[in-house]
Amino acid sequence: MKLSIAAGLVAIAMAGASTASATEVLGMGTPNAEQFRAKATSSDAFEITSSKIALTHATNTDVKDFATMMVHDHTATTDKLVALGGINKASLESKMEIGKDGKYAGNDLLSASQAAELNSLNSKSNADFDKTYMDDQVQGHKDAVALMEDYAKNGTNKKLKAFAAETLPTIKEHLATAEKLDAAMGKKTM
Repeated sequence: MKLSIAAGLVAIAMAGASTASATEVLGMGTPNAEQFRAKATSSDAFEITSSKIALTHATNTDVKDFATMMVHDHTATTDKLVALGGINKASLESKMEIGKDGKYAGNDLLSASQAAELNSLNSKSNADFDKTYMDDQVQGHKDAVALMEDYAKNGTNKKLKAFAAETLPTIKEHLATAEKLDAAMGKKTM
């Protein structure tokens, strides 16, 4: 199952590739401040949660190292978003927890498709897990790059615009690393 992390984000590849506009992907232009904050926190939540699963399920050392970096870096960007206001960290953390039934559930932070992918990842093991996780990471970081680029250029909230511009280089580094790991496992990137 393919997951477009932070469903509805703009699809984009790294420099030199064609870009899809926000209108083409979302059916609308640049998100407003509230939409941007929601998309960015949703993306971070998926990255953190899926990477915590990777820390226990991945068999490839490089994948585990990547997952450790994802937990660290996406926790840091979430903390920055919380500091800008409008988000409660405790509320976010509770929405990222696995349910009493051992399953993730969609809510106003994690979409139903993100929850389904987390449940799918949680049921995989070995090389199957590694390939699926890295494939998700490539697509999710393409989406996140597009979101950050769009908001850094066209956003209306000065603080969130600065956040997007500051975060973009790290997200691009994540994408490059994810693509390299994905290719090394013999999996074509999207």
